[in-house]
Amino acid sequence: MDTVQIVLGLLLLLLVGGVAYYLLQHGSQSLRPAPATPQQTDLRRQSEIQRDFQRVFSMTSAQGKEGLIKRWMDRTGCDRTEAMRLATEEWRRDNR
Repeated sequence: MDTVQIVLGLLLLLLVGGVAYYLLQHGSQSLRPAPATPQQTDLRRQSEIQRDFQRVFSMTSAQGKEGLIKRWMDRTGCDRTEAMRLATEEWRRDNR
């Protein structure tokens, strides 16, 4: 083999290795999940409260649930999710 061929082979090998290293480093960063935004955190919290409310009041009729939520909203002036949380907390306090 000629010296020129050996040098070109080594350069080609280094180039391929460099490209592979670059792709591995930059490709793995995009696979990491982005941190949750405040809006995503709020939606997750809301859905958790709603699931908890449905679980606690599963034997209550739909009208009973709506009445309970409306009562808490009127009493405290809060939104629907907060009313569900307050109703669930009160039920748990009363049933310990």
